[in-house]
Amino acid sequence: MRMAWHVGLAILVMFFGTLSVRAEELYEGITYRAGLKLDIHAPDKPGGASRAGMNLFSFAGGGQRVPVVIYAHGGGWVKGSRKKVYSMPQWLTSRGYMLVAIDYRKVPETTIDGQVNDLSSAIAWVRSNISRYGGDPSRIVLMGHSAGAHLVAMAAARNLAGSVRGVIPNDVQAYDMVAYAGMRGSLGYPYLDAFGSNPRDWVRWSPVTYARQRSGFPPHLFMHSGSDGARRKALTNGYANLLRSRGTHVSVFNGGRYTHGSIARKLGQTGDAATAAVERFLAQVTR
Repeated sequence: MRMAWHVGLAILVMFFGTLSVRAEELYEGITYRAGLKLDIHAPDKPGGASRAGMNLFSFAGGGQRVPVVIYAHGGGWVKGSRKKVYSMPQWLTSRGYMLVAIDYRKVPETTIDGQVNDLSSAIAWVRSNISRYGGDPSRIVLMGHSAGAHLVAMAAARNLAGSVRGVIPNDVQAYDMVAYAGMRGSLGYPYLDAFGSNPRDWVRWSPVTYARQRSGFPPHLFMHSGSDGARRKALTNGYANLLRSRGTHVSVFNGGRYTHGSIARKLGQTGDAATAAVERFLAQVTR
């Protein structure tokens, strides 16, 4: 009898323990345009972010509107999936944010112009629909890793994102493709596949081209790893300095101890410096 009681108690502890740590609700595979889907990871209403009461505003209907992070995955413009989000859903929802992970078409099915257009369509869908899921359409932040970092930077530089609170490009070298080609001596995979061999395309698919022509950009947090050493750091800081010269609030996280993969994969881990940088930025721009 005593053993049975202990077993039953253990099961109850496991059950309620699972409920207590559950931090998100998943709305999966929502079509935002023909053939393209997104996933919404929202803070669990009974707990998590709602209990913390951070970054939340009341909205009609008795719930809470939370800030929204729209995430574009990596994959060198030629592959990848919205499912490549590592631990970001659990981390961000536990901090009171909603994560919207999007798919976009890949090269060669489309070009970089098409990918930026897909991202812009996803942003427009979120702005029009996210309040139904508890998100705040007035507090949207764009974030991407690798190729996704380039796409969010492009959308902001070309003013295709509308009014967003911030942009977090995480570890890409494609801010200025002419400079990149000059430093590297060639493009190589996957850049050649995505950008082609025509320098005119390198120019029109580089965020610097558009940043030189206008101002009024949202705040940016640039992150770079130690992969490819000085070149990645120089290209990131070069674009960051250009935006600063246009009056943009800019922060740069120097992740020299990270690899290209780990600077995304470790996000959400306790004590992680990149995680802390993102949390500070999000708190500043969404309050």
